[in-house]
Amino acid sequence: MRALLALLLSLPLAAAPQEKGRKSLRIPVWLNGGNGAAPALTAKDLAAKVSGAPVRVLRAQGPTDDLMIVLVLDLTEDLSLVEIAKDALVEAVGKLPANTHAGLMRAQDGLRVLADPAQDRAQLIEAIRTLPVSGKAGLLETVETAARLGDAILRKAAVRAALLYVTDSSIYNYRDDYINPVVNYSDHGDLSRRFPEGLVKEKIARLERRLAALETPLFIVHLNYRGDRLNEAYQTGLMQLASTLGGTSAFCRSRPEIPEAIGTAFGRIASAWRVDIQLPERLPKTFQVELESGGRALVYRNRFALEER
Repeated sequence: MRALLALLLSLPLAAAPQEKGRKSLRIPVWLNGGNGAAPALTAKDLAAKVSGAPVRVLRAQGPTDDLMIVLVLDLTEDLSLVEIAKDALVEAVGKLPANTHAGLMRAQDGLRVLADPAQDRAQLIEAIRTLPVSGKAGLLETVETAARLGDAILRKAAVRAALLYVTDSSIYNYRDDYINPVVNYSDHGDLSRRFPEGLVKEKIARLERRLAALETPLFIVHLNYRGDRLNEAYQTGLMQLASTLGGTSAFCRSRPEIPEAIGTAFGRIASAWRVDIQLPERLPKTFQVELESGGRALVYRNRFALEER
């Protein structure tokens, strides 16, 4: 059964990603860098401000509370690297605590549900093992929809949620053409000839502005770092997207780094807290959040934006 993810995907996520008259905000938080060793947080322990004004802390949920992981695989390139990643994913999934539900999606040709979130890992592991390696890269085309799906989960259930992409994508392997900017040859000042990565940067900038209004933390593990100019711009952009949503990114330069990066991502996700705060009635288009907890070191996403209309 793929009912839950399929149902959420059928909702008008792009049109209505947030509740009307947004009243609360869900913030991913880590204690002491996410090592899980610090005492538990409670709403009473926390003080919050939005744009400098104090606001109420509604709820704090941590590693012992329910967690939903939306795992998206965007794998189209080197089969040998993919097999290493699959083995690492199966190992990581097998270690997930009982309070974690994990669903699997594929990014090629739009998001496709391969395994519905469940505590039973058998279906998820089988779907990972049998995933074909083919098609075009899909991360840039699907990440916004996947993040909105995560937000729908956060709104509908009192759970922590995270989005994890495992990808081997190259900017040269997208259906859309990000490598051939339109050059105005009559304009000798046209910089497109000297800065061919402009299309990539523009795409990332547009995505980043839209993602800044969403709340689900994004984690990216890239299996194959590439050092050419366009792919470096692309990979820097992926790093920016993950950072914007409060997550992390890893770019593997060797095969042994792949299992470590995947294991680290799952560990970071599992150690996350969800802190809900009340929002003031009026907000600027972009705003900053401040959290404090008795002098304890908190790592959290502090910049958000309202949905562009």
